[in-house]
Amino acid sequence: MTKRRLTEQEKAYNEQRHHLISSCSAEYLADAPFLFANRIQITQMLSRVELFKMVLDIPGAIIECGVHRGNSLMLYFQLSVLLEPYAINRSIIGFDTFEGFRSISEENDPKDINEQMFSDTDYDLLKNIIDMNDAIRPVNQIPRCELVKGDITVTAAEFVKTRPDLGIAMLILDTDLYEPTKVALETFLPLMPKGGVVVLDEVCYRNFSGETLALKNVLDLNKVELKRLPFDACVGYFRI
Repeated sequence: MTKRRLTEQEKAYNEQRHHLISSCSAEYLADAPFLFANRIQITQMLSRVELFKMVLDIPGAIIECGVHRGNSLMLYFQLSVLLEPYAINRSIIGFDTFEGFRSISEENDPKDINEQMFSDTDYDLLKNIIDMNDAIRPVNQIPRCELVKGDITVTAAEFVKTRPDLGIAMLILDTDLYEPTKVALETFLPLMPKGGVVVLDEVCYRNFSGETLALKNVLDLNKVELKRLPFDACVGYFRI
């Protein structure tokens, strides 16, 4: 969230939440993750669980374009370890600059965003978290979770060249921006089997219209059965 359009009530809630979080130790927070979870975070968690279940029987990678701090990526990782521990052909792959927005389009993206947004992340921390969890999962000699650092308009095509085995069960588009979304669709859609799921985190959302515009420019919307989850306002998905 960019938190560009918070109400006064939301600002007051966030201030009180921040004060209470500051009074707790890091271990306390980690052991009680839902204590301070808000409506948006719970909604995101439920959405990702439901989406993951849709591709349990489809081989191939889960690719997330737009990782930020890695919360969703690690949820997919944990779901895979829990529900399909021996799925040696399932990769969870996260693409992000890990330095904030890049490839902002003056024409197709909001005017009130900048490259510093979503730069509050830590690539090395996330990499260490993945390595730590790898130590205790089944079949851990075969990589399950990978990070691809850099502007996706460059790294997507480069990555595909290194992975002749790559098939994609689910493509998650959460870059918020037009050009990275368009490049991801053009690069990864040809690698998805029939039944694969494409997810747009901000579909038909006027405050971040780039994702939807990219979808319109790559595919014919009349031929896409775009759906939503009833409890999630912004997420849309369709099957190949």
